[in-house]
Amino acid sequence: MRVACIQMDMKFSNAEENYKRVVILINQAIEGGADTVVLPETWNLGFFPREKLKELADKEGKLTKAVLGDIAREKGVNIVGGSVANCKNDGVYNTAYVFDRKGNCVAEYDKTHLFSPMQEDMFFRKGDHLSTFELDGIHCGIIICYDIRF
Repeated sequence: MRVACIQMDMKFSNAEENYKRVVILINQAIEGGADTVVLPETWNLGFFPREKLKELADKEGKLTKAVLGDIAREKGVNIVGGSVANCKNDGVYNTAYVFDRKGNCVAEYDKTHLFSPMQEDMFFRKGDHLSTFELDGIHCGIIICYDIRF
């Protein structure tokens, strides 16, 4: 497994531009030989718009699942989708999606430890479970940023 970790300059509150950019960066990573691509936290909107967050967030992860799932399937790569602002259950979550080489969403994880000094806990709802999955026969887990301290 050859992993590429993508760091990107997100366009704050501009999901359309960020989705376009992430497709370009994933393709560049694949051209460089990566077969597993890892994206950053809240890449769809930046960290994080306090105004209109709910309106700007992906709805039920539909766009993220379509875009990343299609690339994973078409290119035959694994994608650990960093995280996106995701509106579901009448709240906004910091959600990570993971896709296997067939484009299947094999994991979904909502950040469980929100970073209160940045008031993340005032705008996002926390997740309530951990998530494990397999990529290429390797058992994996996922956490997002501040989760690592716990």
